[in-house]
Amino acid sequence: MAGGGTRGILHGVSLSPYVRKVRAVLAIKGIAYDLVNVMPGAMDPEFLAKSPLSKIPVWEEEDGWTLPDSSVICAYLERVEPRPAFYPSEPRAFADALFWEEYADTRLVESVEPVFFQRIVRGRFFRQSPDEAIIRRQTEEILPPVFDQIETLFIEAFGITRDAPVTIATLSIWAPFVNLEHAGFDLDAKTWPGIAAFLDGMNDRRILREIVEAERAAMAALEDG
Repeated sequence: MAGGGTRGILHGVSLSPYVRKVRAVLAIKGIAYDLVNVMPGAMDPEFLAKSPLSKIPVWEEEDGWTLPDSSVICAYLERVEPRPAFYPSEPRAFADALFWEEYADTRLVESVEPVFFQRIVRGRFFRQSPDEAIIRRQTEEILPPVFDQIETLFIEAFGITRDAPVTIATLSIWAPFVNLEHAGFDLDAKTWPGIAAFLDGMNDRRILREIVEAERAAMAALEDG
């Protein structure tokens, strides 16, 4: 796909960690695409025909073929553009990568989303007062055990360092943390040093940094508007 210059359309919003994950895969693989803004939960018949669960992102190709779900999209892109590879070839490593992608897409995103919604969506876009009780509960009670699991079972268990390769697992863990950064959350590097070093390394990668910087610019433009 990339070699032939075929463009696709990615339906979704850039601030979604699921969309961010797919955008990173597309960018690193060199696959050209257009981003069409669609909010999650859109119920118009045209979008439901593309995404029966009304979730983002959705990938669409020139002939109208569509594919929903970020994990499925990434797996498909790996088949059509195998290099660079995001999935390990060794069976157990492959299975581990799929699990941590699932962990990130479920428990991590679900734990991060209330903080992002209160600080960014409600606080900055809707210009309403964030619910500080929700933010406090997430940051003090919900997120720390999640961080503990990632620090121990992912970072330490797999020897993930600042220079860890970009894989489907590392991308999936990184993507929701960007939403926390957008929301002004500061990770305690003394409590979770492995996560902090890992995130620093990911954010220092030019392609990923450009994606995040574009998101910040888009947020600023929305606020100004």
